[in-house]
Amino acid sequence: MPQDEKCSNSLTGDRVRLSVPGTRVYLPLVLAAAEQTAALAGLGEHAQGRARLIAEEIFLHIAAQCDRAALREPCRLELSVEPDGMELCFSTSHLAYDPTREPDYSLDAILEGREDDGLGLHLVKAYAQRITLTQKGSERRLCLLLTNQMTHAGARPWARLVPSLRPGLSLTPIQHEGRLQHRLDDAATGKSYIVRALAHQVLSLVDGRTSFAAIMAAALKVMPEKGRHAVEELFQVLIGRGLVETRELPRPSAEVEVRTQIEPGAARAMQSYQKLMESKKE
Repeated sequence: MPQDEKCSNSLTGDRVRLSVPGTRVYLPLVLAAAEQTAALAGLGEHAQGRARLIAEEIFLHIAAQCDRAALREPCRLELSVEPDGMELCFSTSHLAYDPTREPDYSLDAILEGREDDGLGLHLVKAYAQRITLTQKGSERRLCLLLTNQMTHAGARPWARLVPSLRPGLSLTPIQHEGRLQHRLDDAATGKSYIVRALAHQVLSLVDGRTSFAAIMAAALKVMPEKGRHAVEELFQVLIGRGLVETRELPRPSAEVEVRTQIEPGAARAMQSYQKLMESKKE
């Protein structure tokens, strides 16, 4: 295999890194990595299909750009498992797609029998919950967060559920057996419970403002050995037993953030120019 066609992938815990030439022949490898990571992230079948579509549309876009330039530039794809889903990041010098300039897809065009060009990239923008586009020199890095927002996809929309303790419940920090714990008091029944281990970490973060996804991430930083599914199961119990009440935030459209990183050399040149202009003023 020629040197420029070598590809490598590695699975490290909950992160997959894949580097392949920007050509269509490697599409099956990209799609397989996206689907398997989506499954690893706990996304349902419906959301796994969306992850596949996002990976396919962006990679084919990059491949088309490379084909036009008659290059086989590498496309680096990084997939990571997040508390409420997965993130797909593409890094390449051949990325013309800019979600901030992507026009809204017109259903009228289809109904009138016109071409449906742009539907795939429009769906990418519609399916992602957050898009970050970073540019450093000629290289662009496009990251898309895909969360399991659909209830019929087999999981709760953790990123949008904000829990509060049920009225009448209170959580009080105490010293128990030489350790900081929390006591859960139920005014309705007069009963008190010592909350231990994972429940102690989770309930101490329930404040009516923080989403379950953020609470999950914070709890796993303290107790990584429990795993994401253990936290989800605990949430299910908290909801099922009525210990917490939840409100669901509206589903946002993709939030797009664009950042431009200045090369160190360009930054130094800019500083020198500014100093020169200041000295002329003096």
